[in-house]
Amino acid sequence: MPDTPRRDFTILLVEDDPADATMFRELLLEVAPDVVVHHAEHGLEALRLLRPAGHDDQAVRPNLIILDLNMPVMDGYTFLREIKNLEGTRRVPTLILSTSDRPSDVETSYDAQAAGYLVKPSGYQQYRQLLEVVSAYWTGTVRLPRLGGGAG
Repeated sequence: MPDTPRRDFTILLVEDDPADATMFRELLLEVAPDVVVHHAEHGLEALRLLRPAGHDDQAVRPNLIILDLNMPVMDGYTFLREIKNLEGTRRVPTLILSTSDRPSDVETSYDAQAAGYLVKPSGYQQYRQLLEVVSAYWTGTVRLPRLGGGAG
């Protein structure tokens, strides 16, 4: 049986589509109202949230990153490779949430150290069910590394 969800759980959602980002936030609020969500529209913006220039105390320290693949400015693959090479973010689990179900996208994501690959559901109820499962697993079942400093 899963533990009680942690109240200090933070997600960084990296998603360029405003409608998809809104749907994610609204559904997550329904299934996990205590989870804090930070949103970035592309990989470069997400890197700036994770490592703000000269203001490390203002950095977002997510427990989980939810990442789209196809984005402008910096795509999901580039972002994933970047964070897996940085001391403070390499251990943060990153789930891919994409419309693509191509085997090559799945394989490339795992090769880049994604913690999982999910295909965006097309319907409201299916999306809600997916977020229920994701939330229960990541906030209550799995054990995660400590955040902050080099342990990030």
